[in-house]
Amino acid sequence: MDAVFKEVKVEKVSDKIVTQLIDLITEGRLLPGEKLPSERRLTELFGVGRSSLREALNTLETLGFIEIKKRKGNYVKNVDAAVPLSPLKKIMQVDQKRIVELYEVRRSIEQSSAREAAEIRTEEDLEAIYQALQKFRLESGKTDFSWENEIAFHLAIARASHNFLRLHTLKSIFDFAREFLQPVLHNYICSEERMAVVLEQHQLIYEAIRDQDADLARQLMREHLFGTNQKLSDFFARTQRG
Repeated sequence: MDAVFKEVKVEKVSDKIVTQLIDLITEGRLLPGEKLPSERRLTELFGVGRSSLREALNTLETLGFIEIKKRKGNYVKNVDAAVPLSPLKKIMQVDQKRIVELYEVRRSIEQSSAREAAEIRTEEDLEAIYQALQKFRLESGKTDFSWENEIAFHLAIARASHNFLRLHTLKSIFDFAREFLQPVLHNYICSEERMAVVLEQHQLIYEAIRDQDADLARQLMREHLFGTNQKLSDFFARTQRG
């Protein structure tokens, strides 16, 4: 009879903090690269002492979930941050047309994100996508392309798909490809006409997700990214000829 009972263990305060922060990261509520609130603010939010908080943060850093930067703060890490990217980066630098292949990987992930987001998004998810769309719209001039706002819109959709690995993988691709993609995309979206097209595409994707039309959301995302893929291919083809 006694064997069915288990000893009740009191969980450490720091362990509870670790569990809560990991849940926030894996649920996509804390994004890769996002800075955590200050330690003082976290102690207030959790209702704990500074020592328990610091113990939890050190544990999270050891586990690879956050990066502690002295005098700068604590940041959520990409789940694959430990994977060495320098060999791949060197390949891209030597043969930049390979970025087209990386962009194709992005396109596949984003099509799945849009479809899943349309199927399972919450009202909170939808509001986050809408706010990202509005920020892109308001901060983009007639011919100005904002890489940061473009990425924020796409990450909001990925987060709405509620797939932890999809979100982090996509964020890693953005971080890695930034130096290669940003100049090309900026040159591609440098006309009032093209910017209007991008804004309309974003709006239609948002509406499909809002209306929970999964097939349409996937198709619209494919069309949105396909044109850029073609421009990347054309750009590197001209570079090779030149």
